[in-house]
Amino acid sequence: MLTSDDFLREIRSRGATRVSRVRFRDNRSTIWSLTQGGTVLNVHVAYRGASSPLLDAFATLAIEGGVGSATSRRAAREVVAWPDVTEAIRVAREGQAVRDRDEAGRAAHCSATADQRAYVRALYHYFNQTRFRGRLPDDIPVRLSGRMKSALGHMLPGEKADGTSYVVEIALNIDLMLPGNGAERVDTLLHEMAHVADYLESGGRGHGASWKEWARRIGCRPTTLYDRPVRYRARRSDRVTRVPPLPTALRGL
Repeated sequence: MLTSDDFLREIRSRGATRVSRVRFRDNRSTIWSLTQGGTVLNVHVAYRGASSPLLDAFATLAIEGGVGSATSRRAAREVVAWPDVTEAIRVAREGQAVRDRDEAGRAAHCSATADQRAYVRALYHYFNQTRFRGRLPDDIPVRLSGRMKSALGHMLPGEKADGTSYVVEIALNIDLMLPGNGAERVDTLLHEMAHVADYLESGGRGHGASWKEWARRIGCRPTTLYDRPVRYRARRSDRVTRVPPLPTALRGL
C-alpha cells in the first residue's frame, strides 16, 4: 500500500513535478482533485493500492492541471473506473444514506424544495412507464443533492440481510435544475435509472456491457457522467429553487 510520500514520489517521477503534496481523503463523492494552484493532489484512500498504469493516469492529470484534453479525459476515465474506489464509495454512500434517513425513511439531506421533489418524481414515473415499461420500482427515493461537485448523479445499490437486492436511492446534482441544463438533466436521470435496471435485473454495478445495453435501449448516452457541458452555481452556497417546466407530455397530468 502506498503512503502519501510514495504516491508523490511515483507521480513526480512520471513528470508531475509541480505537485508538492499528496493527501489521501476518505469521502463519498470526490475521488480526486487538484488544489492550491495544482500543487496539491487529493486522492481517495482507495488509491493507496494504485497500479503503475493508474499512477500514470494521475501523473497525466496533474501535469495537465485537470481534465481538458483527450489525453487527460482518457486518464480521468481510468481513474474513475478503478474497481477499488468504486466499491469503497459504494459502501460509504450506502452507509451514509441509511444514516441520513429520518424515521419515516425519507432522505434527511435532500436539497430539493417540495415542488422540485414533485418534478423529479414526475419525471421518474414518466420515464419508468415510457422507457422501462414500468419495470422499475415506483418507490425508489429520488433526491437532489447540493453537495455533489464533479458528479452529476448516482444510483446507490443496497442488499438486505436475506440477500435481496434493492436500490437505496437515486441522487441528482441540484445544479441540473439550472437553466440550460435540460438535456443533461434528462440524460442523467435516465443514466441512473439504467443503473437501477441493470442492478436489479442482472446485478450490474458499473458501466459494463449490461449497463451500456440498457443505456442504448432507453435512449441515454452510454458514457459516464463526468465532463459533461453543465452549468453550475457561481457559488456553492447559492440555493437552487428553480423548478424547470415539465416536458409537454407530462403537463396537465
